[in-house]
Amino acid sequence: MLKLYLTTFKMIFLLLVFTLYSTDLEANTININQEHKISLLKKGDVYFDTQELNLTQILQKKLFHPYSHTYINTGIRSVTIWIRFTLSNQSKYFTDKVLILTSPLLEKITLYRKNHLYAPQHKGVYYIKKEHHTLFPYYSIMLPPHTTETYYLKVNSSLTPVDFNLMLDAHENYEETDRFQQLIDILLIGFVLALMLYSFILYFYTKDKSYLYYSFYLLALISQQFTYLGLTQIYFPLSFIRLDMQIPILKINFLVITAALFAMHFLKTEKLKKIHKIYQFFILLSLLEILVLSTSLFYNLSIVILTGTLFIFFNLSAGIIAYQNGNKQARLFIVGFSIVCFSYFLIILDAIGLTSIMQKYQNLLMFSTVFEALILSLAFADRYIILQKEKAKVDARILEESTQRTNIIKNEVIKKTKALNSALETKNLLLKEVHHRVKNNLQIILSMMRLQQDEIEDETVNEKFIDLENRINAISQTYNMLLLKENLEEIDMSEYIDTLLLDIKESIQQQHKIIVTKTDIDAKIPLRESVYVGLIINEFVTNAYKYAFDHDGIIYISLKQIEHQYILQIKDNGKGYNIEEKRESLGLKLIHTLIYDQLDGTLEKDTLHHTHYTIRFTL
Repeated sequence: MLKLYLTTFKMIFLLLVFTLYSTDLEANTININQEHKISLLKKGDVYFDTQELNLTQILQKKLFHPYSHTYINTGIRSVTIWIRFTLSNQSKYFTDKVLILTSPLLEKITLYRKNHLYAPQHKGVYYIKKEHHTLFPYYSIMLPPHTTETYYLKVNSSLTPVDFNLMLDAHENYEETDRFQQLIDILLIGFVLALMLYSFILYFYTKDKSYLYYSFYLLALISQQFTYLGLTQIYFPLSFIRLDMQIPILKINFLVITAALFAMHFLKTEKLKKIHKIYQFFILLSLLEILVLSTSLFYNLSIVILTGTLFIFFNLSAGIIAYQNGNKQARLFIVGFSIVCFSYFLIILDAIGLTSIMQKYQNLLMFSTVFEALILSLAFADRYIILQKEKAKVDARILEESTQRTNIIKNEVIKKTKALNSALETKNLLLKEVHHRVKNNLQIILSMMRLQQDEIEDETVNEKFIDLENRINAISQTYNMLLLKENLEEIDMSEYIDTLLLDIKESIQQQHKIIVTKTDIDAKIPLRESVYVGLIINEFVTNAYKYAFDHDGIIYISLKQIEHQYILQIKDNGKGYNIEEKRESLGLKLIHTLIYDQLDGTLEKDTLHHTHYTIRFTL
């Protein structure tokens, strides 16, 4: 009888334990049939491994523990992260989801399934493949109906900081979100790249080295952000990606060096000897870190981050000191760099594991850099304003003295009149010189492109070079017209368009086709708008030369002016095209931007049998 009681008690106890275990498992099981994005970390278990244990050892020792945070951020600590989570498909259909790790810098990621521990799936930069096309690494998760599966995730990075979230989302939603984020990132980088080229051109125009070093700084920043945002991992060869992940110390120190050189020249620190020497010290220290800490034997990202932190705060302080010592342009430096300083500070806090705010604003530094670059691009105009204010003070003093010296006022007026006439002549000469230099710079760019083009054997790339050369040439011709004419404000469009058409014809090989261009031009347009019109004509005519004719053909261009209204017509007797097939081309995008955004005009088009474009705008 006692034996029967003991047997019954044992069965009840086992049933109770099983019930409690099942309840706990159900509480930690994640239903993947939810429509919204799911964060998994709070619903999973985590173990931070510093002993290099394998999964079997971790399971045997029961080292997994619940995790209460949305993000895992170990910073630059060398630690292996293990995550356990259970997914359940409670529907009667196969369910397909993607498991996303929200960091493009993770080096080694391995996913295990409980029932297939010996068939892990590898992701991360170390295992990256050619088909990788998203900013973040992800796994495809497919569960059959009414099934539950436990997964184990291993994450390890030895060269870069670790900060990520673990998300579960529908495949279509993630792809759409990722494409949009890539577009935003590329637009930001393109904008910064344009500002970099602008600074580089300003250097050639002004011979001010601060513009040259600022363009180098932006180049270093773009290189760093390409990797940080995950674009390098998508658009560059695998060999370059693996090399790029090995050189974070080089890229960070290159940022410090270029930023220091820019600040030294922009703030004119040679007048502030102590500040100047500290900048030189940071440059030497960065070079030393590149030589020593970049090696595998002495690799230490912590020292580099400390150096960068000290430099950021010193750089901002140097701007304030320079302003207090009479450098008025330093106020632009202070305003611009303050925003960037805040972004760098958040990135550093993220890198050392104190915060994960950059997970939500990964491109914050690019937005800050755009703002900074726009502020600093005003420096050239600001310098002119400062000179104007100084000139105004001088004029006021002269006016005050003139009231006290009535006997010599006539002579003073004569002298001032001569001076003003001389200044006006000088202004015109300087304006011509500006146009001349811009034209020369554009010609230099064209020459460099043509030299590069001579080495290109790929016909597609060669054709794109020719298109780009024609666009630059369309701009260059406007400045050439200004140099040939006395009127520095308006362009005679008849001569300009004829010259442009001749250049296009010479640049495109016709392969035994005779294409005739006819023009009917009667208009004069200001310099800026004439550049837009020239670019529009260049795009349409180039397309006509390339695609409109199987044999001979005629291209007709008409531009009429009625007071402030202009009508531009471009048509040919070619074969036309399907507008929907060309809608996404770079040329049509450029044309639409010029017509609608720059000229605020309208476009009518007929491309069914022949092509006929009518553009109307008002100036």
